[in-house]
Amino acid sequence: MNCYIAKKVALLVPLLFGITFITFALTNALPGDPVYNLVGERSTPEIISKVRKEIGADKGIARRYVGYVSLLLTGEMGRSYFTNRRVLDDIVAKFPNTLMLALGAMVIAVPPGMLLGLIAALKKGRFADRVISAFSISLLSVPVFWSGLLLMLLFGLVLKLLPPSGTGGLRYMLLPAITLSLPALGTIARVTRVSVLDVVDMPFIRTARAKGIASSRIKAVHILKNALIPVVTVIGLDFASYLNGAVLTETIFGWDGIGRFTMEGIIKRDYPVIMGCIIVGTTLFVLSNLVVDILYYYIDPRVRIRGTDR
Repeated sequence: MNCYIAKKVALLVPLLFGITFITFALTNALPGDPVYNLVGERSTPEIISKVRKEIGADKGIARRYVGYVSLLLTGEMGRSYFTNRRVLDDIVAKFPNTLMLALGAMVIAVPPGMLLGLIAALKKGRFADRVISAFSISLLSVPVFWSGLLLMLLFGLVLKLLPPSGTGGLRYMLLPAITLSLPALGTIARVTRVSVLDVVDMPFIRTARAKGIASSRIKAVHILKNALIPVVTVIGLDFASYLNGAVLTETIFGWDGIGRFTMEGIIKRDYPVIMGCIIVGTTLFVLSNLVVDILYYYIDPRVRIRGTDR
């Protein structure tokens, strides 16, 4: 396991450089010029030339890329074109909000999703299964921006129970967390159902029933535990994507997180902000996948046996 973790961490370095190269090239290929966003299109050529030189936009793309990589190697991500603040400082300041929102969404989505998936699998073909399946598909089919606006309208403006937007404590977090959790809840329910159906008819389940083990223990320990691998995979992927910043949800609700910060950078063509957010997001995604792989090792004994064989 230690060797496996070391290999994953070592692969992170070339992956980050690859992501950096692709992102840098695509970012600089975007239409528009950040200089005009800074000084305005009616500014004089002298001012435009001066600002372009100050931010390094007068250099060729190859020289700018080498300079950016050199900056990364020192642990820096540059400064925002518009605020002149260190990008890393802004990301560190906004990340706790994104983390809180991601954890809130997972708390809302994971337990109900797994429970609904388990019930649907155990009631296969019955009314409960059909209702849960229809409910899960509905959650997956509704766009996040639409469900977010409906929740904001109902609970924020009509009933006035929760703040419709802004960043703060639990009351501010509830609406964006619920909005973010709905597609994840539907996905987890469907994946849990399929995974449990693959396990429920296996010989060791029939043996457990023949031994007279309590039905509740069979469902919780024997069935659900052995069906966890696909479910953990989906949860890990969703959580990693939320840590990268839920762009639509954070923008709709005015939540001051990584996703909204990234969107602002894209709109303004603030290249250091875009690059910094993508690099941090890639790192978090790889680390989240690493945590999921470690959980496999402890959830499923077959993974440990395969690892020993290697």
